[in-house]
Amino acid sequence: MDYEAGEFHIEGRNYHFKEKSIKRFQAYASMRENDIEECFDFAYGMSYGKEGEHRDHRTGGTLHRSKGQIFINAFQGKMAEAALYRYLRSRHIELGKPDFSKYKLQKWDKYDLICQGKCISVKSTKSYGNLLLLETKDWNENGEYVPNLTEGENTLKKYDYTVLVRFNPDGEKIMREKDLLFQKKEEIPENIKQILADCICGVKWQYDFPGFIYYSELVKMIRENRIIPQNAFLNGRTKMDAENYYFQTGNMHSINELYMRDINESYDERADLRLKRKCPECGKEMVLRHGKYSWFWGCQGYFGSPKCRYTEPIE
Repeated sequence: MDYEAGEFHIEGRNYHFKEKSIKRFQAYASMRENDIEECFDFAYGMSYGKEGEHRDHRTGGTLHRSKGQIFINAFQGKMAEAALYRYLRSRHIELGKPDFSKYKLQKWDKYDLICQGKCISVKSTKSYGNLLLLETKDWNENGEYVPNLTEGENTLKKYDYTVLVRFNPDGEKIMREKDLLFQKKEEIPENIKQILADCICGVKWQYDFPGFIYYSELVKMIRENRIIPQNAFLNGRTKMDAENYYFQTGNMHSINELYMRDINESYDERADLRLKRKCPECGKEMVLRHGKYSWFWGCQGYFGSPKCRYTEPIE
């Protein structure tokens, strides 16, 4: 029996997107060469290089990932962190750099990015991806990340924002076409690092930001049981290895809402959640102001002494 559920049309175990829930990929920028190299080194160390180790299966999943799958997943995941870091820095927002440490099993970085005391979780997907997917077994009903709950009272348990980053081209497709994605252990050549570098590091990796959600929205998603079950098919093609909560890109917030309120609203109900921009000339906070004809960014030091007249148009 067919039926509607949220933004899905469901036919048996097939979940089909509705058009209104889709955001088309629009490249924001390309990855920097040095960031690609650093992400490559991290991913190689966490897979083939054995400096660190990733689980070979997803939480609640049954399929065991090959070295090739672990490598490309780690590579694009870390590129997503680097892409968001560069984006926020370009907006004069100070934050800590991504962690490129290579951890063994049962040890991991407890967050992706920390910015002005706020914790950011960064997820990655393919350019045509339109879902933020979170394995249900990783989260409790309070939106707390279960693997962190055993680490003591002061350990991070929730994320202020969860940001989705999409990449083009499809890294798994590149690996598959080169017969690198599903190699068995005995099939991996000694020069695998150079082979990977040749087909991955020379690629023009483009990315966009389909959006983000707040912690409160993550909790709502969980409590409303917005779930795609294990073994279901997305659009009749992609089989779900594990049960996942989902949030669709069409309902996400624009990336610039991380630091900029809606200028059409007189009251900003999430003012305490906005990231602060710094004036590139004097270091004081940048604020939104309304001039004779339009809104603009202005330095808070405009009325100070010495006076700073730095301004920027809004996006």
